[in-house]
Amino acid sequence: YKKMYIIILFSLIILPLLIFGFWILIPFFLENPKYTILEKNNHFQIRKYDEMTIAKITTVGERYEGLRRGFIPLARYIGAKDREGPKISMTAPVMQQKKGYNNWEISFFMPSKFKESQLPISKNDKIEITTISSSILAVITFNGIANKELLEKKLSKLIKGIQEINYKKIPETEPIYSYYNDPSTPGFLRKNEIMIPVEAAKNN
Repeated sequence: YKKMYIIILFSLIILPLLIFGFWILIPFFLENPKYTILEKNNHFQIRKYDEMTIAKITTVGERYEGLRRGFIPLARYIGAKDREGPKISMTAPVMQQKKGYNNWEISFFMPSKFKESQLPISKNDKIEITTISSSILAVITFNGIANKELLEKKLSKLIKGIQEINYKKIPETEPIYSYYNDPSTPGFLRKNEIMIPVEAAKNN
């Protein structure tokens, strides 16, 4: 009976706690892009991001399908499944930006220890390694399953917030959707962000 009790205890309490801890802690061990907070309030931040190198791929489909189609080949790239050389550490977030009708650019931030020239070339010619210049982004952070309704609600809130401060959206740019967690993570533990390229508004 004692052995059975231990098995039941492990199954009902210890194992769920281990899984819960995994969901919470893993994102904290992943490198994120570096930035400086220029302004902030209770709803969003204005961040100046450092120059960063990314691996990106363009996909076609609805938002979730486009994300899935981009994530898989990029994961294979950092996992050294379709190229020579060692694995590259996973980072966060996975970023998604619209590029025309039903086209999406999916990208992984590359660890800062690598320069663009040091990163291996993928055998998948759709994957591109590029360096992005420093940029200023308005960012809203929230939890939940990033479905269409939630994203539209948070995007609307961010756009309204930008209009109330001394910044403006850069014309002809699309929001960047950023996802920090594995899809198996419960919705209330998932961290998401929407980022909009902005510039300081000129005073009249």
